[in-house]
Amino acid sequence: MNVRPISHISDEGKTYKLYRVDFHSLTDLEVWLSGDPPVNEKVFPSQKSTYMPESFAGAPLEEAIRYCHGGYDKEFQLFIQLKKEIEKANVKLLNIRRSVPSVVGSRPHVPNFVAGTPKTMFRLDKAKEKKFVDIVINLAYTGETTESQIRNRGILTLNLINLYEHNNVGVNLYAFEASYFMNEIFIAEIQLKRPGEVLNVGKCYYPLCGKEFIRRVLVRVKESMPFQQRWGIGYGGVLPEELLRKCMNVKEETIMIGEPDKMGIRGYDLYQDADAFFEHLKLSDEIRVPKYSEYMRKEDERRQKESARKK
Repeated sequence: MNVRPISHISDEGKTYKLYRVDFHSLTDLEVWLSGDPPVNEKVFPSQKSTYMPESFAGAPLEEAIRYCHGGYDKEFQLFIQLKKEIEKANVKLLNIRRSVPSVVGSRPHVPNFVAGTPKTMFRLDKAKEKKFVDIVINLAYTGETTESQIRNRGILTLNLINLYEHNNVGVNLYAFEASYFMNEIFIAEIQLKRPGEVLNVGKCYYPLCGKEFIRRVLVRVKESMPFQQRWGIGYGGVLPEELLRKCMNVKEETIMIGEPDKMGIRGYDLYQDADAFFEHLKLSDEIRVPKYSEYMRKEDERRQKESARKK
């Protein structure tokens, strides 16, 4: 865990104080909170992380912290089912492979055989990853955001990773909350995936979709910050993307995923949300992205024809 020194950021003539803390993993976050860091009682005379009702903030704080090591399973099976459905539309790309001359291999190399070369067979080896991409997702969202919007954003984020890795591009995935109140900015970042690491859907599900994570766990982190303003009266506003990029020094090529509304995610039809999500990201020059709504329409037509034949 790394609590960075308070810094100052200027934007459009206004100067902000930046309070930032980085966690290397969910385990790192859990261990830090298990130590019960002191609460800034001047700013938070009462703790939202503990007193907010379960109907709004989910399971109690102690349980919410324990969920950080993979114990969160509320509606997880629905998430997995929808994730599998959307992945059926993905272009089935083979892993990039390269040919290597070999005495014993999988296929004959005709030119070598004719020339009398000893190595007359070749095999296909998986090419090493040479490219990497950073994906960052701001977990903060407005009070009007629905659970289905949050769920769909989580599914599409993991689907994006799946597409990149099918194109042999390694992925760093970072989740964070970025919010502000008056002239103070709060950023808490957690790394969820590194290049070469197998995507752990169960580990990612909680921070991407669990309301306890944003409304209890990260609020508890926020309550320990040495703010001067009256954060205790609310959660703060969602930090605008341009200011966020400046605060986090985000490179232009880094993929940033914001609140669902800004990404075109409405939470009704996952396939329409997928098309809007990828249209917003404009990644067609980097990876092949299917037309998800068109895929679903063709699938419906195919199923109707099969059903008619059975009758």
